[in-house]
Amino acid sequence: MIEQCSLFPEVLVKIFDAFNERGVENYLIGPRARDLAGGESIMDAASFDLTVNASMSTIEDVFRETFGIQCNEARDDKQRLITFKLPLGDDARPGRTQITFNVGPFRNYLPPLRCLRGQSLSGIILDLATREVTIQAFGYSPDGTLVDPFGGTLDYRDKLIRPVFPVDTIFRESASWLLKIGRYVARYGFEAAREVRAAAERDASNILDVPRDIWLKEMNKVLCGPMPARGLTFLADCRVLNFMLPEVAAMAEFSDDEGRHKDVWAHTRQVVQNAEASTVVRWAALCHDIGKVWTRQTFRDGKIHFFRHEDVSAMLFEGIAARFQFPADEADQILYIIRNHSRINLYRDDWTDSAVRRLIRDVGEYLDYLVAFSKADLTSKRTDRVEMVRSLLTDLQIRIMEIRQKDTRVNPLPKGLGNDLIKHFGIPAGPEIGRLRDVILDAIESEAIPEGQDSAFYLDWLEKNGHIARD
Repeated sequence: MIEQCSLFPEVLVKIFDAFNERGVENYLIGPRARDLAGGESIMDAASFDLTVNASMSTIEDVFRETFGIQCNEARDDKQRLITFKLPLGDDARPGRTQITFNVGPFRNYLPPLRCLRGQSLSGIILDLATREVTIQAFGYSPDGTLVDPFGGTLDYRDKLIRPVFPVDTIFRESASWLLKIGRYVARYGFEAAREVRAAAERDASNILDVPRDIWLKEMNKVLCGPMPARGLTFLADCRVLNFMLPEVAAMAEFSDDEGRHKDVWAHTRQVVQNAEASTVVRWAALCHDIGKVWTRQTFRDGKIHFFRHEDVSAMLFEGIAARFQFPADEADQILYIIRNHSRINLYRDDWTDSAVRRLIRDVGEYLDYLVAFSKADLTSKRTDRVEMVRSLLTDLQIRIMEIRQKDTRVNPLPKGLGNDLIKHFGIPAGPEIGRLRDVILDAIESEAIPEGQDSAFYLDWLEKNGHIARD
């Protein structure tokens, strides 16, 4: 057994001991290692990542023999990583029911880069070298010794993103790293190191050599990271967006020195940051205003307008979707949100239930996406306006939920009412029939008339109450 290091909780020391007894090297890596590097305690942590010099079967044996537990799951996206969930007893701290261990064998491969030829890395150093950026490439041994061959702890404390591999050549040998750096900036919210930014700007055009499916995969990760606005800033400042997304890059150059309209690029990044972390909503957030660059119009009174910028933005996104090879259904969803992103903003609290129901019917499957977008689009510095719009959106969501619940019940109108309206009043099929149905539904919802009556009852009510237009 090793002497317990004061850095580690007892349960982690127990795992370290179990591997050490088998003569297996093992190290703490990942978020808990970064916590320690930042001076934080991990005594109450609920999860730990370990890398060990052993096979998958040996790892499973150690956890089964030490805790009597089986592997809970094998990560499909990471075939060499398995997860164990250790239940805690009644004496656990409130709110904690289990501790999770993510454990994998030492990695023993490096990317096929010319700059790495002749490297003779092995063991834990080789494992750490595969972790791509320095702030992920360090760990702690069971006795608390820091293993940091690439200076990751210094970069972590300075909040810098830097690749493990030589920055002078990385973007030339593997241009997808331009997007990887943007993804890590978006994940951690750190800046890329100065020499990384310089090399990225120099080699930005190499992104054109990267397969389009990689473009989409990596941009999805940038957009859905915890700090997407920072990732987008990196990609814009290093000119990567100029080559991949010139429509978006144009917003970064689009300004109004006289302050007559808001900074479109700053607004866009804030909307992306505010949006829920789904690819559909965040891509819509990124592209919803790209049409403003081409639709700005200044009137004699000095006011600025962007008439039909939604339509132009949607048209431009069609080109983006083709370029990035979006799946057709996802492209359609994003396109709809961009083209109709102002639709929800028309809502007012005096809308009738029929008007809300009409919105639900017209928008269909895109309704929840549009509401999510509208909530993200609140970037005004006027707190009173933000609170007013947020209140309206909350009210709309409640009403949508209530109406959906109502509509799951039995239809309050008799079957064939539409045909009876056409025959009885001689009205041609069309919008007027829908209007009369809505009038009846409004009256039912306000309890002015009962539901579940036959057609004759509602036809008579419409006529007596002057709802039928006569020539």
